[in-house]
Amino acid sequence: MVVDVTVVMDRMRQFGSLSLGSRLRRLSDRLVDDVNKLYQSQGIDLNPTFFPLFNLLCQHGAMTVTEAAEQLGVTHPAISKIARKMLAEGWLSKTADPDDERRQLLALTDQSERLLTRIEPVWCAIRNYLDQFMARQQHPLLEALGEFEGELEKQGFLVPVQQMLQRQDQIQHIVVENWRSEWRDDFKRLNEAWLDKYFNGERTELDLQALDNPEGYYLSRGGYIFFARDSVENRIVGCVALARHSDELFEISKMGVEESFQQAGIGRRLMQQALDKARELNAQEVYLESATCLTSAMVLYRNFGFRKVPHPRGQSAYPRSDIYMTLSLT
Repeated sequence: MVVDVTVVMDRMRQFGSLSLGSRLRRLSDRLVDDVNKLYQSQGIDLNPTFFPLFNLLCQHGAMTVTEAAEQLGVTHPAISKIARKMLAEGWLSKTADPDDERRQLLALTDQSERLLTRIEPVWCAIRNYLDQFMARQQHPLLEALGEFEGELEKQGFLVPVQQMLQRQDQIQHIVVENWRSEWRDDFKRLNEAWLDKYFNGERTELDLQALDNPEGYYLSRGGYIFFARDSVENRIVGCVALARHSDELFEISKMGVEESFQQAGIGRRLMQQALDKARELNAQEVYLESATCLTSAMVLYRNFGFRKVPHPRGQSAYPRSDIYMTLSLT
């Protein structure tokens, strides 16, 4: 059966971030395969997967498996596996450290040294081509990969996802409901929390009007306020306002989620409720003003299809706001 690579790639991309590992592995396999064919065309008999350890020892000299693993940021077993293969093929030697006989040092053999004169021009050509190739890309690949690796190193993957799964248990008890007057103080509390945390308690005149008199600022003008309520503890843990500016134009405003309930999908549910209401009212467009320092919020907005556009009035009435985003509902 002939497989259409383009179709496969499109299907993988549809999986979004869930396919990240698979796409990186596929990309790695493709590059390794091409490099292997390139080596063969140049009469070089070296497995491309040996490159990291081969080049590390070339640059820094003999070292232990543990030191190599630390330098390359991979596991000890991974380096041990590669080293065994390279030893078997004559690319490496293993000798006792003259300063500590308990330590075994890996080093390049004469066979490897002879190969260097032929393989270094190939590495140079590969580097030059890939540098030129990536320079034509819209997004700097290596910088983005470096940023991703750095964040992953700081935050990990296993524990945060486990925590998210635990928080998903919380969201099973969350219900999204319309405005009730007894929740007026919760609306103010939730929004003052993020204003204090991220913007040193900034309160503009518009903020004061919205938080002190939400009925007059939103509801009496044809807007709505939705709340996320923990039905087990019967308390409000999130909110969002949908402000009406005309029959065609609405604004997403004053979204806040209690910190202990964040990253559990509550903001997404509130946003969906607000947008569903806007569509029900036959709105043509929804906009919001925000700050790019609110990285989680930015991801949420973009995932819903909001796109940055120039501010229609040139600048925002909120000093903290540096981005104006719209979503067409037509």
